Amino acid sequence: MTSRRTPRGTTVVPAYRLVGHFAEQALSGTATEGREPIEAFHTRLSTYMGRLLAGLDPSLAEIGRRWAISQVGDPDLDSLIRATLAADKSSPRTVVESALVRCGEMLPRPDLSARFVLLLGDGESRILTQLMQGVSGVSLGSQTTLLFFWPVPHWGQALAYTTCHEYIHLVRNYLFPRSMIGGRMVYMKSQEPDTLLDAMLAEGIADAFATELYPDHQPRWTNELSPEDEVAIWPQVKRRLALTEPSEIRRYLFGDGDRVPTWTGHAIGYAIVRAYLSCHPQAKPASLVGLASAAIYEESGYAPPSAEAPAIEKPPVVQKLPVALSFSQPWFSPDCQRRNMTEPKTIPRSSGHNSRPRVHEALHVP
Repeated sequence: MTSRRTPRGTTVVPAYRLVGHFAEQALSGTATEGREPIEAFHTRLSTYMGRLLAGLDPSLAEIGRRWAISQVGDPDLDSLIRATLAADKSSPRTVVESALVRCGEMLPRPDLSARFVLLLGDGESRILTQLMQGVSGVSLGSQTTLLFFWPVPHWGQALAYTTCHEYIHLVRNYLFPRSMIGGRMVYMKSQEPDTLLDAMLAEGIADAFATELYPDHQPRWTNELSPEDEVAIWPQVKRRLALTEPSEIRRYLFGDGDRVPTWTGHAIGYAIVRAYLSCHPQAKPASLVGLASAAIYEESGYAPPSAEAPAIEKPPVVQKLPVALSFSQPWFSPDCQRRNMTEPKTIPRSSGHNSRPRVHEALHVP
């Protein structure tokens, strides 16, 4: 057997195969104990995720279990089975392993021990299939990343990019360990909570690193904030860089469909990191992984686009703004704290049943 090439200490778990088997069992009536198929499926999924994450900090394990339930949603089980088989033909495990090899070459971390768990998400979710381009991820401390995907056009490239993005979060979490205390992510050494600045720059570093490795993939959150919106929202964001309330951090990272434009925190965090790299030509995204957020921000010289130079008399340019979206779906709920828990603390900072393909036979699931 040919050994898989992944950085030492990292493994890839194709858990979506077993979840597809759970769907098949639920539809066939196996182990349902008289419950509806979708209820039996959710019970199996919840139990499996609880066991899979049992070695993590209990608060992170519970976040991961809830995240998995919310991301999978209430799927049509036949569609989930077909998607499982379709996805496997594209070998997502190989995609992630190849991306991890590139991560290890760019940023070797032999001291990191982590699993990348592959799961199918909710194929009916517009957030996953459109906004996230078919892939989303969450890193639970430094030991586990959950990658949710759904086969849409170019999802393989999005999966590779997201793997690299989450690799940076794992390394940052390893270097700056945290725990959930009183509803906030708190750094274990300083006992200080995450700030909006921390979360923004965690995302900015992760996107800069992933973009360096996969420059052809353009995630929407790095460039969808218009220059006009960036200029308008920056004073408001700047005043709140030190805030620590998780719900407010999420609001400024993702936008609220009202006063905070979509992807505000992600886009500005990425802009700050790019500004830092521009001011320090010798630096690379990988070299920022161990730097405090305050140092990166203070040495970036960041300013919104039109604030960098005096205005020039030109005819006004009308630019279409991003569509306002409501992020009330479970993916953005308080139970799912993906984007506000990944940065070190700083100063302020269907066909008929009998005709379905058999997942356990096609994928050799025991």
